[in-house]
Amino acid sequence: MAHQHSRLQQGVQFSRHLQGLVMMDDRHDFTAPDLSQLVGSRLCHDIVNPLSAISNGIELLALSGAPRSPEIDLIASAVGDAMARVRFYRIAFGAARAGETLSPRELREILTALYSSGRHDVDWQITSDLPRRDAKLAFLMLSCAETAFPLGASLQVTNADGVWRLTGAGRKLASDDALWGLLHGSGLPDEAPPPGRVQFALLAQEMAARGLMARVAMDEDSAHLTLSVALA
Repeated sequence: MAHQHSRLQQGVQFSRHLQGLVMMDDRHDFTAPDLSQLVGSRLCHDIVNPLSAISNGIELLALSGAPRSPEIDLIASAVGDAMARVRFYRIAFGAARAGETLSPRELREILTALYSSGRHDVDWQITSDLPRRDAKLAFLMLSCAETAFPLGASLQVTNADGVWRLTGAGRKLASDDALWGLLHGSGLPDEAPPPGRVQFALLAQEMAARGLMARVAMDEDSAHLTLSVALA
């Protein structure tokens, strides 16, 4: 009897637990975009830990007095690049909760680490704290602009009077009308964008969720791009 009573209690507790989960799901009403952003945040968070461990190991080797070999330099460079990309992706592709802010120093460090040795040079003109959601918007804009300049470019990001503006100038401008059309409301392309261009869909999704619209101006002759998003 005691055993049956114990099993009955466990059954009641499990039933209440299930009811709690259902209530939690109804209360939060998670959508696919919410979950995809949470997955992005989780992946970036978990990847940072082993990368940090490798970086710490390289520092310990340096402190031990062991000679620095080309192989160690290659590993250190690769880890640094991976860390920079993960930190950038965590903001661009991850979740942005209300009330979260990022300092200009942190954002500048992320961008410097990512772009200091690449084909694209970024002039980040923001000097104040930013809501994480606005930083996400700006990073997605940068990620989209990169694709327009396969040979590299100088990119400048400003935020004045509630308008985010990204300007780019390079040697060659390569545009994809279907992808850029996503940003000013021309509708979805016939096919989903490839993984390397998912930032266009994510930026369009973020703007739609906030009721925003982008303006895109391109001049292929001068290889110049202007992408602006008004927040109000």
